[in-house]
Amino acid sequence: MSALIGIETLIITVIILILSASWRLYQTRKYYRNVTSKLPTLYGIPFVGQAYQFLDLNKLYHNISLNIDTFKKLTGCIWIANTPFVVTVDPEVIKHVTNSPVFLNKATDLYKHFHNGVINGIIVSPAKKWKTNRKAITPFLAHNNIMAFFSYFNENAINMKNRLAELAGQGEQDIFTIIKECGLQLSFLTIMGIKMEEGTETYREIVQAFNVIIDLMAKNSIYSSVGLGFLSNTPQYRRYREYLRDLVRSLIKKNLSREAKNHFEEDKQMMIDLALKSMRQGIFSEKDVEIECFTMIAASYETSVSAAYTCLMTLAMHPEIQERVFQEIRSVFPDGITAVEYDDLKKLPYLDMCIADALRLAPPIPYIGREAIHDTELCPGVILPKNMQVVIPIYELHRRKEIWGPNANRFNPDNFLPENIAKRHPSAYMLFSKGARNCIGFRYAEISLRIILLHAIRNLKFSTTFKFEDIVHQPKVTLSYQIEPPISIEIREN
Repeated sequence: MSALIGIETLIITVIILILSASWRLYQTRKYYRNVTSKLPTLYGIPFVGQAYQFLDLNKLYHNISLNIDTFKKLTGCIWIANTPFVVTVDPEVIKHVTNSPVFLNKATDLYKHFHNGVINGIIVSPAKKWKTNRKAITPFLAHNNIMAFFSYFNENAINMKNRLAELAGQGEQDIFTIIKECGLQLSFLTIMGIKMEEGTETYREIVQAFNVIIDLMAKNSIYSSVGLGFLSNTPQYRRYREYLRDLVRSLIKKNLSREAKNHFEEDKQMMIDLALKSMRQGIFSEKDVEIECFTMIAASYETSVSAAYTCLMTLAMHPEIQERVFQEIRSVFPDGITAVEYDDLKKLPYLDMCIADALRLAPPIPYIGREAIHDTELCPGVILPKNMQVVIPIYELHRRKEIWGPNANRFNPDNFLPENIAKRHPSAYMLFSKGARNCIGFRYAEISLRIILLHAIRNLKFSTTFKFEDIVHQPKVTLSYQIEPPISIEIREN
């Protein structure tokens, strides 16, 4: 008898929970009806929405493209679980969102994986705190300071070129690992003023920890979309997170000691120096110093290495274009490269076109999201309520045939000839986002990437049997690959 009562109680409880959840879903959909009635909307399964489409990472970008095609417009609404997101690849709407002060906040749900106590600084800070922190950090990325880092950029690029040269004649090899390791060295050097020695146990541990954290953050971003973010909070994740936090704290202490002894490089402002200065002025807390430094290390490392690998891999798959880039570089550096200077970068228009189109097809940051600070008009007749989130899938934007033509999915540097750029909407290409809240480090990234490519392509020839059309992209924190194509290397004689 008691068992029957227990079952009845359980059934009643389940029914009450379902009814309660259904009522909340009804109220939520009613709240957003002014938006969903005016934009094409994909509701999906009750309580799940379209979230099931995003669990298979190999098909994620394909499914996003299909959804936008289903809209039959460039802007629509997609329900993920019980949350609606506006999704847009309309350059005019994108221009409004990225330039409006109403959308200075990052989309809460899209960036949940950054709220991990490690990488939740300037990337996801609310608008008010972001403005203050960005102002404090800006001198690190100012033109004159980046110019002072040229010796570091060249030294790092030469080291990477030499390590890649060791793989010459060995057939197709993993070059991404070398690029990652060299990229992490550069990040620690310019941001923390610390030179990481290759081959040491600490060096190996740091590289492994970064890779694990990035992998688990990617899983967290997917799980969080369906309310299951806790599944990625594994003991391994917590262990490596604490390891990296302790590492950054120890580096901050070393820099405080260095500061006390006045051992500064007068011509360079490291990120850590500026952060500690802000702490003395009461702008940053000690926790802010830790988080902003770590955020800058992770952001510069992850985007830079992804971009460098993508460009070298793309050129390896297009040998005739790689040869044309090599000839252009050789015309500027006929006797080889000792060091790249800033003025040299202005003499390589075809290299710039190749970089732009390679990263159009594989943008390191494949999507961004903004959130309305208050009720606002998105486009004529569509009023978004406060806190509604707008997602801009940059990966899809860069491949829309309405914008880039019937061969939008092919690598074609001519897309960036001046006359072709002039025909497109300025917001059709947004590698480093747009507007006030664009990527603060874009100049650092552009310059360091070009110096890496110049040293590598001037001295080495890259090839692969992996076909460009067989690439499958996946989202992690930055864009990644289901299979990272291996690359063959030959040493150039001239």
